[in-house]
Amino acid sequence: MARAEQVRRPEDDFTTPVPGSRVEVEVGGRVWLLDRAADLEALWNEMDGEDMGDDERLPYWAEVWPASVLLGRHILRNADRLRGRTCLDVGCGLGLTGMIASGVGAQVLAFDYEWPAVRFARRNADLNGVHQPLWTVMDWREPAVRPGAFEFIWAGDVLYEKRFFTPLVRLFRHALAPGGRIWIGEPVRTVSRPVWDELRGRGFAAEKLTVEKVALCGQNATVNLWEVTIP
Repeated sequence: MARAEQVRRPEDDFTTPVPGSRVEVEVGGRVWLLDRAADLEALWNEMDGEDMGDDERLPYWAEVWPASVLLGRHILRNADRLRGRTCLDVGCGLGLTGMIASGVGAQVLAFDYEWPAVRFARRNADLNGVHQPLWTVMDWREPAVRPGAFEFIWAGDVLYEKRFFTPLVRLFRHALAPGGRIWIGEPVRTVSRPVWDELRGRGFAAEKLTVEKVALCGQNATVNLWEVTIP
């Protein structure tokens, strides 16, 4: 992965790409181009306590995570199912899965907690020549969407902290349409192992669909893909 070639200034607000920071990601035989402000480490080094705030707003959006690549593969495999369907992309980051789904004809609302992520996601959709999803800034703890609005919901690598679990469960119950499906990509990680039994205990059905290797930026990761439904 290319490194950022210059130091960010606070007034840049992480919304302008640094030369050399573009990422190329292959999914489904196509190379997707993703511009960003810089890599995670470079942005993190430029932040101070005030930037992080009470929510520890670390710039995870600036990276492409292996879970998103696996979700992108799954979206392409299910292109016929998604075409014309209402879909919610949770924590869209640089926009990879939202763009892939929009490219197969899904009606996508993609959101992130961080404004720079949404700005870059929109830029990247233009860069890759796909129809723009509806990009928005939203906090999953306070979902500003209609109840039962989405036939498909997906999220990549969102279970890395236990404090996210309960808000995400509330979001899923609020936003998922009757008979809808939730796809969650997550790396093999200790912290997320109890989540699936907890979901079942709260009335969800959870099935592991696949486990795949993802090669990204010179490293290999093992990623699980889960499907969650409300019986």
